[in-house]
Amino acid sequence: MFEARRKQLLALAIVGLFVLGAMTTWAARRAPPGARRAQSATDREHFDRDVALVPLPVTVAPGVHQLGAMFPAAVYVIESSAGLVLVDAGLTEGHGSLLRQMADLKLDPRQVRAVLLTHAHGDHSLGAMALKRESGATIYAGRGDAQVLRDGGPRDAFFSMSEMPRCEIHATEVDVELRGGEVLAFGDTRIEVLDAPGHTPGSTCYVVDRGGLRILFGGDTIMSGLELGTYAAHKAPRYRGDARAYLKTLWKLSALPVPDVLLPGHPRHDNVPQNARTVPAQWSSMLEHGIHELDELIEHLENDGTDFLDGEPKELLPGLQYLGDTGGSAVYVLATPSQLLLFDAPGGHDFPEWLDARLRDVALGSRPLTAVLLTSCGPEAVSGLPTLVEKTNCQVVTSESGVEALRDLGLPDTRLLSVEALAAAGWIDVKTLPLADVRPGALGYVIQWCGKTVLVSGREPLQGDAAGSATLRRILAGSPEEIDAFRESYRRLLQVNPNLWLPAEPPHGRNANCYSNEWHKLVSFAISQLGKSPITRF
Repeated sequence: MFEARRKQLLALAIVGLFVLGAMTTWAARRAPPGARRAQSATDREHFDRDVALVPLPVTVAPGVHQLGAMFPAAVYVIESSAGLVLVDAGLTEGHGSLLRQMADLKLDPRQVRAVLLTHAHGDHSLGAMALKRESGATIYAGRGDAQVLRDGGPRDAFFSMSEMPRCEIHATEVDVELRGGEVLAFGDTRIEVLDAPGHTPGSTCYVVDRGGLRILFGGDTIMSGLELGTYAAHKAPRYRGDARAYLKTLWKLSALPVPDVLLPGHPRHDNVPQNARTVPAQWSSMLEHGIHELDELIEHLENDGTDFLDGEPKELLPGLQYLGDTGGSAVYVLATPSQLLLFDAPGGHDFPEWLDARLRDVALGSRPLTAVLLTSCGPEAVSGLPTLVEKTNCQVVTSESGVEALRDLGLPDTRLLSVEALAAAGWIDVKTLPLADVRPGALGYVIQWCGKTVLVSGREPLQGDAAGSATLRRILAGSPEEIDAFRESYRRLLQVNPNLWLPAEPPHGRNANCYSNEWHKLVSFAISQLGKSPITRF
């Protein structure tokens, strides 16, 4: 009963905030443009009240408006005596929505004089060229992002980890590169530029004083009223986040006066629309939490290395090598004093040649291959296995349920090794985990190596990408017993708590090292998806 009552109160609060935002918008529409720009003490008193950042066009301060119906990022408009200044421009596909919202606020897009980009991500930048063509607006961007904007690539620089296949990228003409510290003048309006790298190299915040209010436009440095964009600092370098630069940015923000109004890049991320007016304690707490998070991350990276599984071969632990990717799969090898153990054999007929070249690169080319430890007998894991066994005469470790699939490939029983025989061989300290999978013979290997727990688990647990979503739909189309088997399999994985996780498809080139409660969150999320309908996407 208490939970139901809590949900009712939360729903009422959301409705109330939406109504408040709608009333603000209605008032903005009724006021003539000149009146909206008044900066008197009366305005200051008027805007001391709450203004919710709802997904609507909303006036948040005198002459400052949120185009909140953009998706996924918001766009903001500042009125000046020299014309309109936009902070960010949304996606190209959102240009129609941008124009409609400006019309709702009685703002003429032909009067746009400048577009201030907070960073290069496409949901903030790709709409800028349409505005430039229509109004001749000058485009400003941080110098660290200016070149990728002008180049129109790579795609990772525009969409990070988001899968937006229908959104095309293009070059953006950056007219002015910003270094930070500039004060931009647009008639009677002065806008302070804050260099804020970390989410991307060229991330930039903007500060304007309007009606006696200090207003900060946070971009994705501050993504919402409750969330920083620090996720980028945890990801592979190709996504251009930087933990150390981000930490300096947060210290810089914490040393500045607390803004009266915070306008973040993604206010729609907040489950309950946040008040645009800044609560000082909440502001300080958010920055302190981010500083602590980045301090901890930097310490981990310094201690354990930046072991991103991004296609670039690297040694993860002494003897444990990530050889890169082939055939859409990551390849790992473990060299003990007397054995050379390979995990999976993807890549098709040419896999032995690819493997030879990579082993020579890491000074293991002279070592005979002892065995291939299969994480499944699905085609992604075994497409290179027949030619590899023929060439090296290595043994193949699989589960009992995988034996028949390997016989179908023509492998002789004399080369097949059971998981029990693997444990008895004493090559490594390893435990095997039978895993539920849509592929036959799925196994996880829990290895104690160099004082670390290493998990090699193939394509489990499910990840929140297109492949994971497709697999999820196949699972949920099965029987209740099959779904329960997956849940139980994931519960076993939950107990492993590895220091290093080596999947066959590293999501977004992730770091091999698992920190804090990262593994628990990842597997718990996969478990939660198994309770949803077959049409659910991650």
